[in-house]
Amino acid sequence: MSKVASKLRNWLGFDIVDEDDYDEAELQEEQELEPIATREEKRRDRRSQGKVVDLPVSSAHSKLIVYRPVSYEDTMSIIGNLKSRKPIILNMESIEVEVAQRILDFMSGACSAMGGDIRKISAKIFAVVPADYEIVGNSDGFKE
Repeated sequence: MSKVASKLRNWLGFDIVDEDDYDEAELQEEQELEPIATREEKRRDRRSQGKVVDLPVSSAHSKLIVYRPVSYEDTMSIIGNLKSRKPIILNMESIEVEVAQRILDFMSGACSAMGGDIRKISAKIFAVVPADYEIVGNSDGFKE
């Protein structure tokens, strides 16, 4: 007999005990043997199980890309990562000043077009971030 039919008959007043139903006497015996604290913990566990909320997680792990460009041609791969919404650290310490300036000019235009931001970290190191990132810090080059 199905549980629904059994419950319906019990509700209507027909006291039919199904073999599949849990015996009330056994339930009372177990509760008497079980400490009250344990029963309360079980109730709390049952209640909290329905309230678990998953946080949205990106399918790919977020990455911070560190670039050390050697020529102006590296700019397009840097822009590609910016388009993919990845934050970038540009280390220009090993490149000529004129080439570094051209790269920074191009990166500045790309950041502006995509709503991103570019900030100076040190003399030759820059942070380039897409629109959904904010650069904060207490250094002179960072905005407060």
